[in-house]
Amino acid sequence: MGTERNLIPVINGLSRQARSVDEAIELFESLLAGEVGGATLLVDPVEEGISPGTGKTVAAFMESRQFPFRGLYTAPLTVGTRKVGKLIACFGSFGAPGRSLPEVTAHIARQLSEILGRTSRKILPQPVTATLSHPEAVL
Repeated sequence: MGTERNLIPVINGLSRQARSVDEAIELFESLLAGEVGGATLLVDPVEEGISPGTGKTVAAFMESRQFPFRGLYTAPLTVGTRKVGKLIACFGSFGAPGRSLPEVTAHIARQLSEILGRTSRKILPQPVTATLSHPEAVL
């Protein structure tokens, strides 16, 4: 995987051009898939645990045999000082992932928080889905 230092400026640029959280997630997933092997980014409203739709998507990714290495990271989403949700980042790779995935996840959460601040202050629940973000993924 490219170093965190190389990904941060690209993530910042994609964040500035995104008009919505959904558009940013698509852009970030595409970038990370090229760097890591597979990435599914989900935003979930603040609540105990995770919503059913998010849970099914995470379970499908983590149970998939497409990638021998799979990881799950979370980071809070905030608008001002108010927590409005969380980012759930699932990564899959063919080799052991580097140490930068938690830092990249935290940075993406900060960028998504900024987008939420300038577009909408609410996260809508994810639709129930059990597919991966990338069409080449096979369950």
